[in-house]
Amino acid sequence: MLNYRSCRARCFLTASVYVLTASIFLGGCATTADRGIDADAVQLSQKNHDEHAVGAEIHREILSRFYPYTDSKVVRYINEIGQGIGCHAKRQDLVYRFTILYDEKIYATSAPGGYIYLTTGMLNFLQNEAELASVLAHEIGRLQYKDPRFTQSDDVLNAATQAGASIAPMFGPIGSLASLGLVLLQAYVDSTQRTPEQLLVESDQRAMNYLLAAGYDPQALMDTLEYFLKAGEKTVPLFYDYYQSRPITEERILAVRRNFQKLPLSEKSLQTRPFEYQEVTKGVREIYKSSR
Repeated sequence: MLNYRSCRARCFLTASVYVLTASIFLGGCATTADRGIDADAVQLSQKNHDEHAVGAEIHREILSRFYPYTDSKVVRYINEIGQGIGCHAKRQDLVYRFTILYDEKIYATSAPGGYIYLTTGMLNFLQNEAELASVLAHEIGRLQYKDPRFTQSDDVLNAATQAGASIAPMFGPIGSLASLGLVLLQAYVDSTQRTPEQLLVESDQRAMNYLLAAGYDPQALMDTLEYFLKAGEKTVPLFYDYYQSRPITEERILAVRRNFQKLPLSEKSLQTRPFEYQEVTKGVREIYKSSR
């Protein structure tokens, strides 16, 4: 995992009591990666504990609907990559926790307080470590918004948990997770006064900055989005729910390309690490034995 050791040397680390969500407390990491677009993204307040409380409750709700994937090698790998990305995010008041959910659907999402989720289906879909890092980086980018109005009310938590409960009987765990994601998206839209499209573009821009700072090729974000657009008939149903809360459009890809062209890429040694990724996730692929 790129740059993780050097980042770790500057961070205070602690293991989570849950192997499946092994977490690392980040303290004094360099956070220059997203400057220039985050002037108003971080608004720390005394209500920070509310954000963590909302996230913890949503996390419990999610784990009540999914089996976590607990292969220690894969969990450790995802966590180290995620922490290597999170080390470059501006919000170091969050503890970034990464959980793998056992489901064939191609999905990733996040919840307040630093909780980030991705499915075994997503791991099966991606092809290299840089692509994985791009998915995690986008979710970390979404968590950089901090508005006290987001969590001061119980409305967000109630709406999120009720949405999940009402959808689950009809559409299963991923359906409930997708509906929860849409509730959180609307809450972010309301509290930040941004459109869903603006949230996507800004999170993508942060993601590319994080990737570059961590030593990954930011091209991986564009590649991943284009894979979704070019997916075959068998794959499309698997990422339908992801598409609802993270729409992948030509306009979004064009915005990513424009931002990519502005990155200082000259004389940088950037990695994608396909062999490492394929080796670590081999067990996941054996479960599905599928391809794009």
